[in-house]
Formats: sequence, C-alpha cells, structure tokens
Amino acid sequence: MFCFSKRAVTLTTALAALLCCVNSFADLIGASSSPKRAEVTVEEGQTIEIRWVISTNPVHESGAFSPQGTLRDTTTDTVLKTLNNPFNLNKGAGPIYFEESLTLTAEEAKKWYDMGHRKLEYKRVFTTGSELPSTTEAAVDINLKSKEDVATQKLEQESLTAHSLQLTFKPQRFRQQVAQGLPLQAQLFVRFSGRGTLAGRWQLALVEPQGALTYKTLATVNKPVSESTEFLLSPKLPTQTLGRHLLRFCIDSPSAAGMAMTGAETACPNPQLSSALQYDVVENFVKQSEAPASAGPANLTATSKLRWPVIPDTRVYELQIHQLTGTDMLSSSDFVGRLLLPSTSTSTQLSADLINHLNPGTTYTWQVNALDQHGDLILQTAPQQFVFMP
Repeated sequence: MFCFSKRAVTLTTALAALLCCVNSFADLIGASSSPKRAEVTVEEGQTIEIRWVISTNPVHESGAFSPQGTLRDTTTDTVLKTLNNPFNLNKGAGPIYFEESLTLTAEEAKKWYDMGHRKLEYKRVFTTGSELPSTTEAAVDINLKSKEDVATQKLEQESLTAHSLQLTFKPQRFRQQVAQGLPLQAQLFVRFSGRGTLAGRWQLALVEPQGALTYKTLATVNKPVSESTEFLLSPKLPTQTLGRHLLRFCIDSPSAAGMAMTGAETACPNPQLSSALQYDVVENFVKQSEAPASAGPANLTATSKLRWPVIPDTRVYELQIHQLTGTDMLSSSDFVGRLLLPSTSTSTQLSADLINHLNPGTTYTWQVNALDQHGDLILQTAPQQFVFMP
C-alpha cells in the first residue's frame, strides 16, 4: 500500500498546474502580410500576390488555421467581399507561411469606386484551432484609384508653385552686423501650392565700392516637398572678408531644376521668386582682459576687467560666460551666466554671483552681445578664452 504525504500531493498538484500553464502558452504571437499595401487602378483591376507570415512562440506545435479573408471599406466598415479560401496547417511551429492570389476585377473595382469606396482592407484572422485557441490577424491596405486620379496626382506633382519667400538670419535676433570670423547662417521660409521638387540656389555677392554685384553660388537645393510651407537652412555664410555682403535665394524655373550652377551668376531666372538679405562683416575690436597676453588663454581673476568697444545704437550690452567642454569653443560649451550692462559701459568685472559659478583652473569664454531698444542683436563680439585663477 502506497502512502503519499500531504507535501508530496501538493508538489504533484503544482507540477501539473505548471505543465498546464506551459501548454497554454503555446500561442500565435503575430502575423504580417507582404505586400502591406497596394494600389489598384479601377479601369484595369489587379491580382495581388499575398504572402502571409505567422509567428509563434517556441513551444507551439499545432500549426495555424484561417477559414476566409474579408475585404472591407476602412471608412464605413462595409464588407465588400468574402473569400472562402481556407488555410490549414495542423502541425508545426512558426514561422508559418501561407500564399494566395487576391483578384479584384475591373468590373467590381469600378463598381466599388462609383459607390464612393477608396480605401480598402483585406484581412485574415489566424487561429491555432486547439481547445484553447489563440488568434492573430494581418491585413493588406488597398487604395482604389481611377486613371483620372493618377493623372491629377501627376499634374499636381509637376505644378509646384511658390507664392512667397521670406529670408531671415538665424538666430533671428541678429540684425545686420557680424564680427569678423563669427559663424552666421540664414533661413528661408517658402509658401507654395502643389507638390514636386523645390529647386533653387543660395547665392552671395560682396558689394564693391562702385556698387557692382557679382553673385557666386554657395549651394544648390533640390528638395521634394508636399506640404504648403517649407523652411530651408542656408550653408554657413562667409564672414572672413570685411565689408557688405548680399545674400539671396533664387527659385529655379522647372527647366532649370537639377542643373549644376557654378561660377558667377548675375540674375535669378525669375526675380519675383527670389529673396535677398544683406549683412556687414566688421572688424572685431574686442580687447582681452587686463591679464598679460600669452600663447594660451589669458588668466582672469576676480578683479580683472573685460573690455569691449562702443557699438553704436546699443541700449544694453549682454556679457555671457560659457565653460568649454571640447576643443571647438563655438559649439562645445555650456552656458554659465550673464551680465546685463548699460550702453555707457565698455568694461566690467565679473559679478560675485558669476565668480561663485567659476571653478579654479577651468577654461571659459566671454562674449558681448550688443542689443538695440527692441532686444534685437546688433553685433556680437568673438568669444575670448580665459582660465579662472582666483
């Protein structure tokens, strides 16, 4: 006579429950279709070759089953057609593959199109077909189009029309002057209708004393667009040569789209489809701190003064301190703090609050922004490096 302890019965029951749970996890975990979408011209109809792929977890062994496929309108949820084409694979683990041909005749496609149906979905639901079935589904999105729709779409793509252009500097606080050697870019706002490729050229001219202008192309643009507005960022603008510069963007005519533009250019293909902006490169007069000059960054103490020149039309000077975090002082820096100073000031010591944010032996930069009565940037001095030595 066999005797089982209460503990043994409990372990046996737990093991049976665990095995039951393992078996219940033998599931289908996903399905997909190839192709995922298709376009059908209603005057011609089409046969779509579809491959269904069903994924399972590792313990699944009972295959997959799908009794039929359903074609419906995704907007109204109207069932247009049911295909009784069963798939059945009663054993095997994933991935499981089924293939079928879905034929939409010109007659039925035209009938659905005339009834207002445009976006369709052909869907299949797959199941394990076991006592505890799991299911998954996949679909092919189908767009119905007439030949007239295709022609209209093509015409829209070829009839891109620009209506307005607005050229500004980036950042927009910049007004007109930039210190020699500082980085500068512009951005263009374009409003248009239609779809197609926006083609144009960024051009720059140095204004000669006689007033003559000879433009040179900095870069060309060929960008597919489909929205009603677009922003374009210019290449980095040259700021090494002192004097007045005139930047412009010209939209090319359709016949000029894609053409290589080199050398000097004197006129835009269509002056109404261009926008220009001028900027002055001025000498950088900023002086270093009172610390003696050296090959590396100057040393700055709590009593050192920073000096800059008088900049006309200035209402407020903004002195900014950045900590260097890399080798490129223009792009690899962290903002530390700033001082706002009246237009009568051309020098200052750092405030006690800024001094408290500086670490001894660390390299920083200081820079002065001259702001007008509206807070717009008139001129920005070049960043100057220093090492804080309290």
